Amino acid sequence: MKKIVTADKLPVLWSHLAGQGKLLLPVKEGPTVLFKEWTAGDEVALDAPTSAISPKDIFFPREETYMRYRCRGPVLELSAGEEFEPVTAFGVHPCDLKAFEMLDRVYLDQDPVDELYRDRRARTTVVALACFAPDPFCFCSVFGIDPVSAPGADVIAHLDRQSGNLMLEAQTVKGEALLKGDASLLTEANGQSYGPALVKTADFGLKLSGLSENLKGRFEDPAWDKLYKSCLGCGVCTYVCPTCYCFDVEDYGHEMAGERFRCWDSCMYGQFTLMAGGHNPRPSRKERIRQRFLHKLQYYPETYGEIACVGCGRCLRSCPVNLDIVQAIIALGGEQNVQR
Repeated sequence: MKKIVTADKLPVLWSHLAGQGKLLLPVKEGPTVLFKEWTAGDEVALDAPTSAISPKDIFFPREETYMRYRCRGPVLELSAGEEFEPVTAFGVHPCDLKAFEMLDRVYLDQDPVDELYRDRRARTTVVALACFAPDPFCFCSVFGIDPVSAPGADVIAHLDRQSGNLMLEAQTVKGEALLKGDASLLTEANGQSYGPALVKTADFGLKLSGLSENLKGRFEDPAWDKLYKSCLGCGVCTYVCPTCYCFDVEDYGHEMAGERFRCWDSCMYGQFTLMAGGHNPRPSRKERIRQRFLHKLQYYPETYGEIACVGCGRCLRSCPVNLDIVQAIIALGGEQNVQR
């Protein structure tokens, strides 16, 4: 099923989707594009390469409550922490869609599954947006990601750069339901195709074959002594990254009432591995930098078969000292994995 929505009807489409539940879109806030809930009057940036922060918080929010408790005399009352509504995530790029797949392995392909993540996933319709003008920092093609294809999305959208019109193609039952529900705003594609010619994404000379296997004997490699020195420990790399999933669980309240919640955490923070007795197995930035990059490049591939990076370029764009995963691969890969 292929449909077209013209540029002049996009605000009406946003309003219609928002009336059915929460609508998330790439929205301009000053010079920044954020993937956030749409409200009337927001400037939607479908032509932006990527949002500043990944949309992983659609399913893995920065903060979420597991449960609430209240004591009424001898009775302990427990209640669910979250109530979910239907969500439409519109404009997710193929790199972020691939990151969702990686998070699914962590939160869904386990026993037991993460129920909060599962419920959000089930209630969300994902509309992917094919890329046509990648950011200079994007290098998704290194990981075999096709910037104009989105096999895991419910709908794939192509933006016509001249007219501003969108072509929408349903790929799942949920996608077909979305297009049928907005039938009055959409017209038949009638053989039209918006297959945009995409400028090739960067590859930075990276060649990843054999890298994960090569890292197994390099835990004490001298390269770590050089890599960590510029790191500020700010953690911005982990917060903008679509495949980072570290979190902390805390209780807030008192003996009569309160809640248990989880929130994003970062392996780049000194207290992340601090134990109750005062011991910290990663006391310095060197150990923390090593953990971050070995997790991406060795540990995740050992478990799931692929490197935990999608080449979105956010860490390249955001790190204040240019210490990103590309620099780590170059430092650790050697000439057999890096072509200059």
